[in-house]
Amino acid sequence: MINRTLRLYRDAYSNHPGEIWILTIVTLINRMGTMVLPFLAVYLKTVMGFSLQEAGILASAFGFGSLGGAVLGGWLTDRSGPRLVILLSLSLGGLCFIGLQLAHSFHELFGMIFLAALFGEAYRPAMNTAAANFVRKSETGRTMALLRMAINIGMALAPAIGGMVAVYLGYKWLFWIDGSTCIVAAVFFYYQSRHWKGLASEKSAAKPDQVLPPWRNYSFLHFLLGTFLICFVFMQWLHTVPVFIKSEWGFDERYIGIFYALSSFIVTVLEMPLVHSVEQKHKVRIAVYIGIVLITVSYLNFLLPKALIVCFVAVVIWTMGEILFLPFNNSMALNMSPLARRGQYMSGYFMTWSLANICGPLLGFTLIETYGWSFFWILLLVMGGGGLFIQMNLFKNSSVLDQ
Repeated sequence: MINRTLRLYRDAYSNHPGEIWILTIVTLINRMGTMVLPFLAVYLKTVMGFSLQEAGILASAFGFGSLGGAVLGGWLTDRSGPRLVILLSLSLGGLCFIGLQLAHSFHELFGMIFLAALFGEAYRPAMNTAAANFVRKSETGRTMALLRMAINIGMALAPAIGGMVAVYLGYKWLFWIDGSTCIVAAVFFYYQSRHWKGLASEKSAAKPDQVLPPWRNYSFLHFLLGTFLICFVFMQWLHTVPVFIKSEWGFDERYIGIFYALSSFIVTVLEMPLVHSVEQKHKVRIAVYIGIVLITVSYLNFLLPKALIVCFVAVVIWTMGEILFLPFNNSMALNMSPLARRGQYMSGYFMTWSLANICGPLLGFTLIETYGWSFFWILLLVMGGGGLFIQMNLFKNSSVLDQ
């Protein structure tokens, strides 16, 4: 049994091209600079003194910026190649995060959060496009899991350290760390990718005008609709849950950081071998279904009486759902994207996540203030069920998502 497990881990991590490992390292450095994001709503409410609804509006600025970043990143990627987009995104995004600490008024904060997301999130469609240039379709799930492993290692350290920094040193240092690590990632990527011909020069046999754009590909739009509903539910762990844990249950930023660190640790240890095993056994659909269910039911834990152990159980359930859903959701978007318009398709995919980032805090905090927390947790259950139904219908009527 031990030998079989070790062999599974070895096979999962082997045979990745060198370019993928460089992208993984850049992603890891970049994600180390995510200390502010899990605490953004908490910072806006408890440090800057805004109401829940105002904090929700300000936090939604990140979603609006992400939406613009997805459009900008996808458009530039198809025209200039992903390498240039990655460099600009990391550099300009880092400078904006450093400047965010200088904003104090509602409008200043909204503008700076928007710009930080606009430039920072242009990285995502470019990074996915770059990664897809070096792997076969049958390996995209494992590649996305590797990149997500880098994200989660960074996020395992960043929130835990960030919670301590916020408590003992103040939020000012979080902005400096966020920005500096993005700039370090840009410098590292610049020197490591100077001779990557494939990123900018790989051509498609078909011209863009011979391939359906994403807004006319109805199977892809169907996929995005189901993804949006699940993303809205999933993202509440980054928006409303931290506020609930602190303001309603009384656990401060240190515990919030520990919860995120636990989640990232579980993903780092389990995701790669699980994804590799699922792909080998051709059980992608079942894994996605189970993942959606786990993400959705994790919020029902917050209907229980206050207890620290309840938070830990909830985050473990949510994390296992994340492991089984997100890598394959990412790989499906890539596999449905024709090379000639891959930047546009990736732009549409990340726009869906950005819309969830906009609606998540904006609608979430508004509904919570109007109807209460219990209503909101049940609403998430309904939305997750809707997303599951759409995904099941898509899988049943389309073979494009088969591995």
